[in-house]
Amino acid sequence: MKEYSDRKKELNSLYKKWPDIRRVLKSKGCKAVDAEDIFQEALVIFCRKREEKDFTLSVDAFHYVKSTCKFLWYNQSRKSKTSVELTENINVLDTSSDWLEKEMKLRLIERAIQDLGQKCRELLTSFYGSGMSMSAIAQKLGLRNEKVAKAQKYRCLQKAKENASSLQREHAEII
Repeated sequence: MKEYSDRKKELNSLYKKWPDIRRVLKSKGCKAVDAEDIFQEALVIFCRKREEKDFTLSVDAFHYVKSTCKFLWYNQSRKSKTSVELTENINVLDTSSDWLEKEMKLRLIERAIQDLGQKCRELLTSFYGSGMSMSAIAQKLGLRNEKVAKAQKYRCLQKAKENASSLQREHAEII
């Protein structure tokens, strides 16, 4: 319970620093609406990193989130072909773990799954997310039996892989 309270206090203090981060992003050419999205995304990344057992925060949480916001804005502006110069050396973050690359891959996979139909999303999240058996999934989705569910799962996975490949190609073309 104490850990939850500490994390809540940490997030509250980060939200209080939002004006400072917005100012930094605006100085880099970021619009206010984009800055809010980037800040929220940076907080999600920070929270996910905090949950990792081998993650050690070597700087103040504010500096970590601020640097993450700068990286996210740099990547976003690069994609939209807006030139932004990073004037500061941002070696504060632990780049040896390639956390940003992992985060981008996770977002790619999430988007690929979101582009599937409702039934495929439900099947895949039931199997991989909830760990349900194929027979339980077949019953839940109104399929004849677990063999049909298994075949459907295979088709859904293939479609998700196609979606991910397509999204990855689009991403590579932008960069």
